[in-house]
Amino acid sequence: MGHTQINSQIAVLNKDFRATNSDKSKVPTIWKGLAADTRIQFARATTDPTGKSTSGITRTKTTRTSFGTGDTVKSSASGGADPWPSDRYLNIWACTLGGGLLGYAQFPGGPPATDGVVILNTAFGTRGSATAPFNLGRTATHEIGHWLNLRHIWGDTEDCSGSDFAADTPNAEGPNYGKPAFPHISCSNGPNGDMFMNYMDYVDDDSMFMFTPQQVARMHATLDGPREQIGT
Repeated sequence: MGHTQINSQIAVLNKDFRATNSDKSKVPTIWKGLAADTRIQFARATTDPTGKSTSGITRTKTTRTSFGTGDTVKSSASGGADPWPSDRYLNIWACTLGGGLLGYAQFPGGPPATDGVVILNTAFGTRGSATAPFNLGRTATHEIGHWLNLRHIWGDTEDCSGSDFAADTPNAEGPNYGKPAFPHISCSNGPNGDMFMNYMDYVDDDSMFMFTPQQVARMHATLDGPREQIGT
């Protein structure tokens, strides 16, 4: 994976998290006022943990054909790469993932040795190996949402009983996939239905384009709390 592909992912994150993404215009009229700027920005590290100058990119040769959700990619002992200290760096591992996985994340408060996000190498950035329909960098936007303590908008139950703890995302029954048509109603959430264009659903990259103010509040609480050392 080249610098161009990696840089394209950082560029997507900075647009999505600052609400300067051009496809924000596709947010349904009823929710346009909720497409929020998180005021969070991303950059490749310029200093490594030992104080040396770095591109922020490391490359690891592995004999593994693929990785799963078991965190083996996060350890050199199991064919992956050890994380940099997670109080100072957001670790992102891009690799071949098995089982149809696009990525996974660790919520705040977990073990430092496995902290960060893992992204499928063909769902990373917008250039190089990035492959439709996951070629707009939104997998990382979604997973970093989890890293900042956002839940899926359906609350991870499929009976309308769950919550994502963000009052301005309508209660939804389950994940949406592909390119849904607005409105998609579930959980008595008519007339506007599910906010499937939220980054915390499972739709295709070209169908998700927003975070809400309550989601931003959760991210800021994380950056003022369990992740307060990041970015200082």
